[in-house]
Amino acid sequence: MDEEYAYTDSEGEGIEEMVSNGTTDAKSKVQVLDPAELVPMMRKQIEEVGAVIELPSVSVAALLRKHGWSKERLFEKYYQDPESITKEAGVDLWEDDPSSLDQVTGASMVKLPKVTGKEVCCPVCYDDLPAEETIAAPCGHFYCKDCYSDYLSIKIKDGPSCIETTCPKQGCNTTVPPQMFSSLQKELTEKYNRFIVNSFVDMNKSMRWCPAPNCSKIVSAPLGTQDVRCFGKPQCCNYKFCFKCGEEAHQPVGCEELVRWQSKCQNDSETANWILANTKRCPKCNTRIEKNQGCNHMTCRQCKYEFCWICMGAWSDHGANTGGYYKCNKYDPNASAGDDDNSKASNAKKELDRYLHYYQRFHNHGQAMKFAEQQRENTEKRMIELQEQSESMSWIDVQFLKEALEMLIDCRRVLKYTYVFGFYLNDATAKKELFEHHQEQLEKFTEQLSELTEVDLTKIERAPVINTTRVTGKFQEQLVQSIEEGLEGDVPVVISE
Repeated sequence: MDEEYAYTDSEGEGIEEMVSNGTTDAKSKVQVLDPAELVPMMRKQIEEVGAVIELPSVSVAALLRKHGWSKERLFEKYYQDPESITKEAGVDLWEDDPSSLDQVTGASMVKLPKVTGKEVCCPVCYDDLPAEETIAAPCGHFYCKDCYSDYLSIKIKDGPSCIETTCPKQGCNTTVPPQMFSSLQKELTEKYNRFIVNSFVDMNKSMRWCPAPNCSKIVSAPLGTQDVRCFGKPQCCNYKFCFKCGEEAHQPVGCEELVRWQSKCQNDSETANWILANTKRCPKCNTRIEKNQGCNHMTCRQCKYEFCWICMGAWSDHGANTGGYYKCNKYDPNASAGDDDNSKASNAKKELDRYLHYYQRFHNHGQAMKFAEQQRENTEKRMIELQEQSESMSWIDVQFLKEALEMLIDCRRVLKYTYVFGFYLNDATAKKELFEHHQEQLEKFTEQLSELTEVDLTKIERAPVINTTRVTGKFQEQLVQSIEEGLEGDVPVVISE
């Protein structure tokens, strides 16, 4: 077995060996798989377990499904009490029929009992029917095929749990073999087989379905992996998500903090959706302005006044020569309440103002990220146009535009969740000061990169875009790394050029 793909989980919550035909990120051992690629993995696991416990392959497949497709968990319980575990799974009466194999798992079929006599009375409809019109699981409880078919049709509507369907007779624990679904209703076969394959993913903590809409890929990663991306295969969506919780990638915020934040935002008493409008008034001429791009550098078309969409301050105050770029990322508690009253109402207003400060910036970066994603959809067209405008540029030379937008999307996502992280970080501490410094620097270069990607193609310059993309990526890495290291250290001194 190739050691590079060997993942062991003592509790049986991981796949022990990964196939090498999936798209793999060698650095993080993350794989992107198609559903069809799971079938060989399932068959291999059935063969390996069957060689050890010496049970028919059809019974091994059922036992693995019952124990979350974990060899370790199955072995541990099987050797404690072999008879009990097969009875509990409802396969103690199963006998294999090697003359035919299951098309999904490759396991042998189950021998079904044959009735003795000419007629059988169905316990459901009470009709006396010829023996060939009845059917039974290995337990020998015969029903007419129509009633059994209706029973399985109802079970298939229950979803994935249908793979553990037992005999319809009350008190009987025998599991209905997979072949009975296809033999009674051909249209049930596809759904049942899909649930079998899905169980291989759903029961395994080292696999996740890509949560993006209309994406059917599976991402496999070692336990403990955080952010993963669905990429590298045809029809991959390039969606980046948290492997632990399945939500959108949310570094530097932990999964528990994210749940707290989402719960807070859904609370009607604190939600800011009705407070935040889609438009703001120009600070100078009071003209209503709608923000329809990602950059926070706004210019009023009426009076030409340039200001920051976040803090509504003059854009001229946001340069490095004014004492630091993008200081409006920091929350000022002294400017929130407008008084020094310590009453409950005043404290509540301060807390709401603090929440709105972080929520507004969280929301703004989310909207800017969506705009950048829309830009990405048109990137290839812009790259072709840019290549046509410059005869000296090859297709490789214009890749900088795509790379810049990918970096911009990643930085917007990280900045979006830094405001969740900052909300739960104690104010007026050295850690908060260091965090806001890194956040400020990333804000600065993200805005610069955003402006560069939005300029007209006739004015775009390759070198500044490439350089800003690289520098922005460095500041993103520094911010995330600093948080992972516990925000230890002093605030770096920034020397203006």
